[in-house]
Amino acid sequence: MPRFRFVVMGAVWLTMFFLFLDRVNISLAAPYLMDGLKLNGVEMGIVLSMYYWGYMAGQLGGGIAADHWTIRTWASVMFLAWCALTVLTGVCNTLWQLALVRGLFGACEGAVANPTHKLENHWVLPNERGRIYGIAIGCGYLGLILGTPLVSWLIDGWGWRVMFYGTGVLSVIGAVCFWLIVYDHPREHPWISPQERDFLEAELAKDRVTYDPTSGKAQTLSFRQAFAILLQTPAYWGLCAVSFFALGTFFTNLSWLPGYLVKDRGYTVMSSGLYLILPYIAALIGSLIGGYLGDRLGSRGLVALVASVVTGPAIMGLVMSHDVSHVIFWMSLALFVNAAAVNSAIILLFDLLPAEVLGVAVAIFSGVCGGTGGILGPLLMGYAYDRTGTFWWGFASLAVGAVITAFILIPIVIYEKRVKREKQIKAAQAAIGANVAAVAK
Repeated sequence: MPRFRFVVMGAVWLTMFFLFLDRVNISLAAPYLMDGLKLNGVEMGIVLSMYYWGYMAGQLGGGIAADHWTIRTWASVMFLAWCALTVLTGVCNTLWQLALVRGLFGACEGAVANPTHKLENHWVLPNERGRIYGIAIGCGYLGLILGTPLVSWLIDGWGWRVMFYGTGVLSVIGAVCFWLIVYDHPREHPWISPQERDFLEAELAKDRVTYDPTSGKAQTLSFRQAFAILLQTPAYWGLCAVSFFALGTFFTNLSWLPGYLVKDRGYTVMSSGLYLILPYIAALIGSLIGGYLGDRLGSRGLVALVASVVTGPAIMGLVMSHDVSHVIFWMSLALFVNAAAVNSAIILLFDLLPAEVLGVAVAIFSGVCGGTGGILGPLLMGYAYDRTGTFWWGFASLAVGAVITAFILIPIVIYEKRVKREKQIKAAQAAIGANVAAVAK
């Protein structure tokens, strides 16, 4: 069987590389922004959290666009817009200029991130979802691993403004590749073989939660209809609560870890960037392993549950350590298990929900709930730093959130088993019907 779908996913993975690179560059620049523009911890927290206000709006817009419009055109335009806004960040001179530009930047990234998730549902086989999404997030972390030393070097050599100019221009490469390679569905792509196209369409139809053996076709639903379906699924809202805590931890770490190492630990911005390479590699591996285990074990909820249980102690180990090697170890473990939990939680949406509502579902899950965590997390961290002179209380709050996440996931694991059992019954009934029809002929 040809594997052209991985070429298409390669363009999506490159998109994730630049999405993470352009998101985290301000984190490394944060100490310089605070010093150069005279910003305190709360003001820097406002700048960092404005990204997530925009990200929330972008996720909602991207979700509606993914369900109703052409993903390829929408995401390409939004991608180019975020490149331009990255460059504009280097022009800002005041708190409110930074806040406005970062808010718009977040909206553009959110408007791209949501449709890429739905592209995975259009192009990837059900038993490949965890690994493919793991690679996608892993490529995002690769953007951090390779981008962190680059960003640090640019800041040290030419200043934070030139750094934003350089990374913005570099990201245009990703936008061009996305437009040239990505199409919404296998049936639309001019380069895919008929064999792989037909195979993908048939296998994806069988796995739909709403799969109808007589037609196998998904319907187009309005936002109101899609939201009504989600309201009737309590497990979905449990996953949204998981998103608030797990993605809140994820986004807060992306926003504050470089500044934490500089402000709290006394490292230089260059050493901070170098020290973060190992934790980011750990997060990449965590995302891949989390996806692989979810595919192999058939219980993504269980993977997310175990990872959430470990996240809290790992975060507390980070803030209570003093030796640099211990700090890097606990930081690596925290990012590893958090990445595994996020991977498993978001792939659960594809396993548990109808394909017709995934754009709206991901928008609320990642944009509204995860975005709210991303808004509150950096603000809470900055406030704690201003009040106490340390990040200890901010990280302790993230650890408590991980414990709450584990408790929320328990009933979701049970629900996941039920849905999986129902899918197996439907598939067996469809096979029997096909056999009866063949005998009748």
